[in-house]
Amino acid sequence: MIAFAACIPPGKLSESLEANAKLYSKYDSLNNKLKDTLTSFNASLDRLKMNVADLNDSVQFYRNRSLALSIPVETEGDLFLNQILSNALLTESELAYIKAGKNAIGVKNTWLEGFKADLKKYAINEDDIKLNKGFVFVDIPSNIMFASGSATLSKKSIQMLGDIAKLLNTQPSMNFLIEGHTDNKAFKGGKMNNNWNLSVNRAAEVARILQTKYKIDPKRIIAAGRGQYIPVDDNKTKKGRLNNRRIRLVLMPSVKQLMNLNQ
Repeated sequence: MIAFAACIPPGKLSESLEANAKLYSKYDSLNNKLKDTLTSFNASLDRLKMNVADLNDSVQFYRNRSLALSIPVETEGDLFLNQILSNALLTESELAYIKAGKNAIGVKNTWLEGFKADLKKYAINEDDIKLNKGFVFVDIPSNIMFASGSATLSKKSIQMLGDIAKLLNTQPSMNFLIEGHTDNKAFKGGKMNNNWNLSVNRAAEVARILQTKYKIDPKRIIAAGRGQYIPVDDNKTKKGRLNNRRIRLVLMPSVKQLMNLNQ
């Protein structure tokens, strides 16, 4: 090696050493730039993650705000209920028995018939009590239960709820939904007084009376306000608006209960 170096002219050796030093310096510079770039990239990635988290929070905020401002949004509960209602609980032949007011062996459903007969005393027509794919729907006009714009139950309606509670207590494992519905007329009296709140408050008041006065297990009860968004009649007519202002009970018996409601 010493002999080889001795053969190189001093000027060339000096140039080679200088070039080698420049290459090392350039390598160090590029390596430092790469480290800086990686550091900057990681910082940008962290900021992006934070922005995504903030965006998710904003989406949730505006979802909650839309509900608070009474903007109709299909909730998970709505989707669940619609999925249930889109599937029949019974076979066609079983549904035919139920619709005829009979159980699986052709005997009259005395529970259901008694339910209909009891509610007739309060001017609730048999047409307002419907069977749909295994669910029992009972529509009670709001003017029977509440004064206009009020969520306070009348004395007569509290008595009616007592009769309903007796029938419900004969089937203690049957859950049910209480829905408040309104017409589409604007509700006067400020932002907090609107059809959403009125429908919610009326459903909650019915649930409260059934629980506190008539001792229905609250675990069986679901109370919901549907506002003006599920009409059963034309809101352009007085009669239609009257029909749309209602409390709806949705009884949710098991398949076995549906086939044996006479027990």
